[in-house]
Amino acid sequence: MQKTKILYFITRLDQGGAQASVLTTIKNLNKQQFDAYLAAGRGGRLDGKIKNELKNLFFISALRHDVHPKWVFHDIMATIQMGLLMRRVRPDIVHTNAPKAGILGRVAARVFWRRAKVVHTFHGLGFAKEQGEKRFKAFVSVEKFCAKLTDVLVFVSRRNAAEAKKLGIGKGVRTELIRAGVNFRPVLPIHFDPAAKRASLRIPPKAKVVLAIANFKPLKNPLHFVLAAHKVLMQMKNVYFIFTGDGELKETTEKLIHNLGIEKQVILPGWRSDVLELLAISDVYASVSLREGLPMSLLEAMSMRVPVVCYDVDGIGEVVTNNKTGFLVRPSDISALAEKIKVLLRHTALRERFEAAIDKRDFSEFAIPAMIKKQEHLYRSLVPPTKKMFGRGRFFRHKKHFKHSKPGDNHGLRN
Repeated sequence: MQKTKILYFITRLDQGGAQASVLTTIKNLNKQQFDAYLAAGRGGRLDGKIKNELKNLFFISALRHDVHPKWVFHDIMATIQMGLLMRRVRPDIVHTNAPKAGILGRVAARVFWRRAKVVHTFHGLGFAKEQGEKRFKAFVSVEKFCAKLTDVLVFVSRRNAAEAKKLGIGKGVRTELIRAGVNFRPVLPIHFDPAAKRASLRIPPKAKVVLAIANFKPLKNPLHFVLAAHKVLMQMKNVYFIFTGDGELKETTEKLIHNLGIEKQVILPGWRSDVLELLAISDVYASVSLREGLPMSLLEAMSMRVPVVCYDVDGIGEVVTNNKTGFLVRPSDISALAEKIKVLLRHTALRERFEAAIDKRDFSEFAIPAMIKKQEHLYRSLVPPTKKMFGRGRFFRHKKHFKHSKPGDNHGLRN
């Protein structure tokens, strides 16, 4: 049986949920049925590591992460490079991920390699009104156009799918719900020592720990984490806050921490490869993102039975049950966020009750096997194992081949 070739595009191999989801999929697909190829822009933190792990890895030299008029020439060149790679690999399916790679990759597929089926995954809608009304409308218009070039739109959360539908993105296009997947039976290193881990971060043995695994980008909202930490520390002294990652707002965040005089108890350790160990020493996990599709760090917190306090955005409410496995608060309500963190830190019995509820909940739909099973089912539905695509395809997909969403049909999502 001839294998189905899938060419994945992602903007950059940084340490994030979208990258983790794509890499996990590639590594776990049925090797007897699928050949996976991955292409990304250069400059990602994981470039070297992934280059050693994947044999079919390509770098698109012109692909830049930022969206800005000054990169227009590079965007055009990146589109051409992506198209030429498609002609070299000759994929049956092109699967794009992340906003920039998703836009350029879909255009390239329809210009250079029309015979491929085109899939795009929204790991969260990559635009928000907080970025400015004009920018928001521009992104929506571009996504509406690119949806017409797409055979299947994949969402990781129902709320993202509902919002896209409301905005008119993907009208008449087949949509699927495929959750991001993590390992819900994590194993800590054999020689893991919680006391040593705390000591390495200069955290006292009996101090409480609040953790956020994110980056210093505007939509990840690190400043709210610091402001909430300050409110907590005004009343509770033996608490330490950790915000991982790096990014454009790190210097601003450091200045805010300094101005508030909480440098010793708000720790910014940069990118970390010991996420499970950090979760193991944490009492509360916090998420202050203004936009999230389905954050894998939150799923990892659930896998480690850590109660959470989160802004109730996008797919977070589909993971966290309010007042049962954690607390959900209104986005940007820093005072409410701080109050809920204090409640969890002060009441051991409540944390234990939340931990027990997390342990009892069925998270199978968010596990790696479920994600892989649905991805494979999607690919087989587009390119059956016994049938290959030949001839030139259309620039815009043919609507009659796709089901339209109907009222009450769960936004066209297939479980």
